[in-house]
Amino acid sequence: MATSFLNCGVCNLRHISKLPTIWCTECDEGLCEGCKEHHSLSKGTRSHTVIPILEYNKLPSELVKISHYCNKHNGKYIIYCKTHECPCCISCIVQNHNKCDEIVKLDDVIHNAKTSNAFYEIEQTLVEVAENFKNIRQDRQKNQLTLSEIRKQIEKEIAETRIAINNYIDKIQADIIKKLCATEDKESRKIRQLLISLEEKQQEVSILQDSISDIKQHASDLQTFLSLKRIEKEVTGKNEFIRSISGNENLKKFVLSFRINTAIKNFISDIPNFGKILVESQQSSNELTTRKQKQAQMMVTKVPSRSFGNINLKLQQTINTKQVTNTLGTCMLPDGRMVFSSSRSRIGFITVLNANESLSFEVELPSLSFDVAYITENNTLAVSSGDAGARCIYIIDMQTQKINKTISIKNFIYGVTYNGSKNFYSRINRGIQMIKPNDDTINDIVRVEMPAYCYVTSFGNKLYHTNPDYNFVTCYDQQGKKQWIFQNNSVLQKPAGISVDNDGNVYVVCHNSNNLIIISPDGKKHRQLLSANDGLSDPRAIHFSKERNMLIVANTRGKAFIYSVN
Repeated sequence: MATSFLNCGVCNLRHISKLPTIWCTECDEGLCEGCKEHHSLSKGTRSHTVIPILEYNKLPSELVKISHYCNKHNGKYIIYCKTHECPCCISCIVQNHNKCDEIVKLDDVIHNAKTSNAFYEIEQTLVEVAENFKNIRQDRQKNQLTLSEIRKQIEKEIAETRIAINNYIDKIQADIIKKLCATEDKESRKIRQLLISLEEKQQEVSILQDSISDIKQHASDLQTFLSLKRIEKEVTGKNEFIRSISGNENLKKFVLSFRINTAIKNFISDIPNFGKILVESQQSSNELTTRKQKQAQMMVTKVPSRSFGNINLKLQQTINTKQVTNTLGTCMLPDGRMVFSSSRSRIGFITVLNANESLSFEVELPSLSFDVAYITENNTLAVSSGDAGARCIYIIDMQTQKINKTISIKNFIYGVTYNGSKNFYSRINRGIQMIKPNDDTINDIVRVEMPAYCYVTSFGNKLYHTNPDYNFVTCYDQQGKKQWIFQNNSVLQKPAGISVDNDGNVYVVCHNSNNLIIISPDGKKHRQLLSANDGLSDPRAIHFSKERNMLIVANTRGKAFIYSVN
């Protein structure tokens, strides 16, 4: 815990009361103006991260309670135990974790926590949960208004019917109006109760969103990392609440109706009632959107951030792809099957192999095929044609193993990648465009001239593409603003396939230099991971499986390789 929240920590030890102006997240204490200067010049503390005390005071109380120091031994946290999911000081390791197998450096775990896919997934899930609560409230309010409007229509019908008969109907008319109002009140009361609960939950989500925003701006990496678990549990609870109400009668649309007793028309005096009030439930038109929570949880709780300098590949399997001629695209399915896009004699093929290399199925396309991407939401494959004649994207249904849709494109199309509800692809002379598979709408994202055979991939809110003509890799945001360019002719010659891991590290294969390089998320650093000595020969296709933490690299002919990323 922090030593003092009111006074400068150093001055406080000297029994001097001075208000702090900054907060050091690593020393875990505030500093006044005088101590601030010494702190910034001292060799041991000059590299520490500091924030203005006013900004520190904006942090949520739960974050403030997270310290960089162990509350039992007062030692600084330097180790993370993956078995117990907790940070440890040296004394903690000796006393409580000396038998734990999964011990890693804390800096490696919290590195890039704010820019990690886990943080992005939680942030986007909160937006989605808030939107779901808003949509449900609006749907229930609309249903409540409809009940009132229908009630008025039924009252009018009852009144018109009553005029046609004698005063004897007055009593039973009053009875049926009473039942009608009681029924409406009963159903409206259910909706009101749900609306109250929804409003409370939405306010809780708004607080979490504010907390996420403050964490993103002001929290340290450790505070960010540890706070994600608490937020994740609360978000999971909100999603469970949504699923619980969407799976029962709460979201059914209740409609009042009225049936006139036919005996009234015969003027029979012994009429038991005026009619019958019915409540009919209809499926709500309100559609809830859900992200892949299981994948988000896996990323938050099980996949540590990879330190760029420590990433290495371990060969798990070598695949004979002689049956797949001229491989240009590949991806790995969540169940471990491998997909290869290839062409033979001006005809395209999508070949799906099982993990044991046996053929699962193969689909013949009416034109050449280039790149391939898996669409998780509807279990389909998006295949770019790369053909002057076709110029289209084929959508292949994995269940029927047939083409169920063809999306026509005006220009040549090469690289293709899928990101949530958006399908990004590159085109000659038009840059990177986005197509939504549900309605085929197309929007320009990056408007630059693209050469043939360029690949594209996406991660979070970033887009990446290779340029084989000028030997560089470019990163954009999803508004098309350039973030960085990487170019190094000594290692990057004719870059082709490109993919990104869960931490934003970029993997690129080059078919002229016969190698695989990794580029840091900021585009400033690079390393060569594989070369011709590892079997790469004219490699074109690559894909990182975020679900399985595996990398598949495919030569144009002969072999493909599967690596675990450690």
